[in-house]
Amino acid sequence: MQIKSEIASATSGEVIESPRVRGGRRPGRAPILSGLILILGLACSVAALAAPATAAPQEIPQPESPSGVWNGQDGKPLPFQNHDEVLDYLRTAKVVHREPAPEGINKPDVLTLEGNGIRARAILRQVASEKRRIRIGERFYFHFFDSYANECAAYDLARELGLGFVPPAVPRNIGGPGSLQIWIEGGRDASDKNFRPRSPMGWMKQVWDKDLFDNLILNVDRNTGNMLVGDNDELWLIDHTRAFQPNGELLAPEALQKINRNVWDRLEALSDDQLRDVVREFLQPDQVEGLIKRRELLQEKVGELVAKSGEGAVFY
Repeated sequence: MQIKSEIASATSGEVIESPRVRGGRRPGRAPILSGLILILGLACSVAALAAPATAAPQEIPQPESPSGVWNGQDGKPLPFQNHDEVLDYLRTAKVVHREPAPEGINKPDVLTLEGNGIRARAILRQVASEKRRIRIGERFYFHFFDSYANECAAYDLARELGLGFVPPAVPRNIGGPGSLQIWIEGGRDASDKNFRPRSPMGWMKQVWDKDLFDNLILNVDRNTGNMLVGDNDELWLIDHTRAFQPNGELLAPEALQKINRNVWDRLEALSDDQLRDVVREFLQPDQVEGLIKRRELLQEKVGELVAKSGEGAVFY
C-alpha cells in the first residue's frame, strides 16, 4: 500500500544496541502510571465498601458521536455529528496555522484547520523509522517501528472494537506523509495531582479497557503523558507511534484484571483475515501477524482467568 511504501523508503536499516530514551509527552514518567492505577484501585475498593448495595456506579461515556465531546479552542463543542464527519474534516480542511507541539520527542506539530466554517486544531505526526536489534527495558526487538501510520491503525482498531478512547486520526500529506489527529482541547494528563475521578469505578473500567488494548497492540510507550482526561473524566489515549511491534508477546498480561464483555465479544468475533483487514492499510506484514498472535495469546490468558475465577469475576 502507499502508506507502507512511504514508511519503507524512510527506513535507515541502522543497527543499534539501545534506543532513544522516550517517555511520550514528558520523558521519564512511566512509573507514575502504576502508582496512579494503584491509588485509583484503592479508591474503587473504598467506594465499593462505602456505597449502598443498591447504588449503581456512574458510567463514563465513550460515545461514538463526538458531538459535545470534542471542543474548539473557545471551549465550545464542535458541530460534528459522528466520527465520519470528523475524519472527512481532517482529510480536507485547510491548514491556516502550524506550530511545534509543546511536547513530544518526535517533534509533532499542532495545526489549526478551517473548513466548512469550522475551526479546529489537530496534531500532525510525521515520524517514520524502522530500527533493527534494539532493547527497550527488558524486551529485545529484532525489528522496531516508530511510525505515524501506527496512530491511524490504533484509531481504526479501537473503533472496530467499540472503544471510543483513541481520537480520530487519518493519513494526510502536509509537506510530507503523516497522520493527522483531532486535538483534545483542555485535556489534562492523567497524572495531574488535582485529578479526582467523580466515579472511581467508572474510571477504573476505562483503565481496564486501556490495559486490554495496550496488550493487544503491544504499545511499549504508554505513560500518563499520553493518557489525557477530558471534561467528563473520559480517558483519551494518544501517541501510538511505537505500538504494533511485530513481537508475538503480551505487554503486561498481569495487568488484565477485568475484561469488557462487549469489547471482548467484538474481538473474538473477528476472523484472522477480518482482523488483518482492519489494520493492513497502515502496518507492515510482520506487524499484522504480531497482532494476530497477540489476539491468540489474549484468548489463552482470558481463558485461564475464567477457568480460575469464573466469567462473573472476569467480565464486566
